[in-house]
Amino acid sequence: MGGRHAASHHTGDPAGGNRTQEYAEPNEEGPHEADVVPLVKIADPVHGAPAFNINPMLLEGIRMGDRFWELAKLTTFGEVVDAIFYEVKYVTPWVPGTHGKRSSGMQSAVRGVSNAGTPGIAYTMLLKLFLLRLTRDQVRSLLRHPDSPYIRAIGFLYLRLGLYDFKELWAWFQPYLGDDDQFFIDGTPATATTIGEFDFFGDRLPRLPVLVSRQIEDKLQKAASGVTDEPPTEAGGGGGGSGWGPEDAERLKRKRAELAEAEGKVRSLRKLLSEREAQAARR
Repeated sequence: MGGRHAASHHTGDPAGGNRTQEYAEPNEEGPHEADVVPLVKIADPVHGAPAFNINPMLLEGIRMGDRFWELAKLTTFGEVVDAIFYEVKYVTPWVPGTHGKRSSGMQSAVRGVSNAGTPGIAYTMLLKLFLLRLTRDQVRSLLRHPDSPYIRAIGFLYLRLGLYDFKELWAWFQPYLGDDDQFFIDGTPATATTIGEFDFFGDRLPRLPVLVSRQIEDKLQKAASGVTDEPPTEAGGGGGGSGWGPEDAERLKRKRAELAEAEGKVRSLRKLLSEREAQAARR
């Protein structure tokens, strides 16, 4: 870890080798640079590199971690999404149980990484996505992803932390307020929540401008009472549609059933293999 830390300071590469994705030409298929979601223009005080509203202590801890440097090998959006699917099982900034009591929340003062804990894999992946510079279509695909609620949660965090114009938040989030796709915030059943109930406006996230916060609270109250003055469409227009629909929910249920069945088969095979290994050992 010390070598990584030294490299991040002395090579002038706080991105750890991670680079912006390649964009297609305007007349070609693929991500287009003109479609990139504008991100906040906040630099960290150590390197002057983009900080994306990530707490400085957490940001430096991520940069010191080997996994962040290894992610440089993943150069496409699809590769990173696959990695999130296999690796992310919680969405807290720090690995659960490692964040010290002397530091409270993401916005705690900088006291040194040793007092903070171990940066969580979700936020490591989130920084990777920030450095890729996602397009609106790519962000939409995160929010609707049928295979993992953690991929979807990271998509919402991408917007909640990094969006340049917070006035867009409501348009992005509104279609998912009633979404009952469940996940565990810290990986345990005690923190079970749903996509629709995920606390996007909690005190561990950057504070929203007062006017934007009031507008969102007003819209949330109207939505809770069944009153709405606008159709549920995502920000950015084009290719978006109305967000999460009945077909998506049904497809998600089928995917989860297929995954549960596959996991059951894997457990059975492992048990059978262990029994045969034990028999072979006795011989």
